[in-house]
Amino acid sequence: MSIELIVLIILAAAVLYVFFLYNDLVTARVRVDQSLKDIDVQLKKRYDLLPDLVETARKATNLDEKVFTEVARLRSQAIEAQNSGANVASRSQLENQLSSMMRDIKVSVEAYPDIKSHGELSSLMESVTGIEEKIAYARQFYNSNAADYNTKIKLFPAVVLASSLGFKEAEYFAAPEEEKADVKVQF
Repeated sequence: MSIELIVLIILAAAVLYVFFLYNDLVTARVRVDQSLKDIDVQLKKRYDLLPDLVETARKATNLDEKVFTEVARLRSQAIEAQNSGANVASRSQLENQLSSMMRDIKVSVEAYPDIKSHGELSSLMESVTGIEEKIAYARQFYNSNAADYNTKIKLFPAVVLASSLGFKEAEYFAAPEEEKADVKVQF
């Protein structure tokens, strides 16, 4: 076997490796992007449900007007962040604040035992709970895809090519600090 043929085979193998590596990284990045879009779908459902929930809860309870104003403000900011393509970290912070407000409304509504018979409000609260669970699952799926992608671009030899090919680390959808804190159970 001649030296030229060996060099040609090695060169062809290197080109094929870069080709497959690039395609693998692109596939991983597309999964991250798609799973972020899946979060957006669930968030859109929540945004659409919020005005009905707030108005129904307002009619059924005498909740503080500041709560409803804050929910409306956060909803507007979250929609703007989603539409403007804001980074995941800032969107995550807004969504965590909105989730916290949703929990506050739910706790406030549950403080009125006679409201449980209010069918529309009960139905809306069940819908909110279902959507929040889907959002949590979509975030988990996104973070899993982001971890897979981030691992791929950091492993050798991909790390050598990834940055030069424009692959950047994906951000994670972080849980709010209060959800990370230790739960204190008292009896």
